Amino acid sequence: MNTRKYDAVEAGRYLGTEEHPIPPATLQWWRSTGRGPKFFKVGRRVLYSEQHLDEYRESCLREPEAA
Repeated sequence: MNTRKYDAVEAGRYLGTEEHPIPPATLQWWRSTGRGPKFFKVGRRVLYSEQHLDEYRESCLREPEAA
């Protein structure tokens, strides 16, 4: 499966919004603590696949709870 790859800035926009992206520092913190989406590390470069970003967003989906 050949999906688009995103760097940390693009991945932050994909997970957040154009106005309120997830900062690259947050993605780095998630990586260092074992949270967040799966990623590729090629040398020093970190990349996220669109498929893994979509999977991560789905894992964050919650059902509303009654008050």
